[in-house]
Amino acid sequence: MKIGIELRKLEISDLDNIMKIFSNKKITDGIGLTLSTNPPKITRQFEKKWLEDSIKNYRKKKPTNYNLAIISEGIYVGNMGTHKIDYENESAEIGYWIGEKYWKNGIATKALKLFIKELNKKFKLKRITGYAFTFNIASKKVMEKCGFKLEGIKRKHKKGKNKFYDSYQLAKIQ
Repeated sequence: MKIGIELRKLEISDLDNIMKIFSNKKITDGIGLTLSTNPPKITRQFEKKWLEDSIKNYRKKKPTNYNLAIISEGIYVGNMGTHKIDYENESAEIGYWIGEKYWKNGIATKALKLFIKELNKKFKLKRITGYAFTFNIASKKVMEKCGFKLEGIKRKHKKGKNKFYDSYQLAKIQ
């Protein structure tokens, strides 16, 4: 069965879906949001501000980040975004997450392929970097399927509550 995927700009109306997906600790741990010793409180206000900031960036000539909603069969399922956009060096760092019930359907891979096309059109990047915690092999595989190559493992990349976490560092050179 072929699953339809599209990316669209975020809207304030996405807030309820984000809150629902972020109520799953597997998601927030997978992106490192709740791993740290002092994680941010994931509140409606916190996420609404993030949405508002993302939406403001759409109007900027040189945005600091660029985040899009992942839509599958008309349903909001997650986010795809880039931050740390380095205009001088034509590079950026990407990140993404999707709700657990949408895992293992190829959605993240299809969305990342679309996102790379969008980034190339909008920013003309030469290098796109992504990280996946070593406990999140599925995320590493998504990037590899999209042409990212493993550059190494960042040891003790994220300090957690009781230990440090390592991350795979992957990059797509264009």
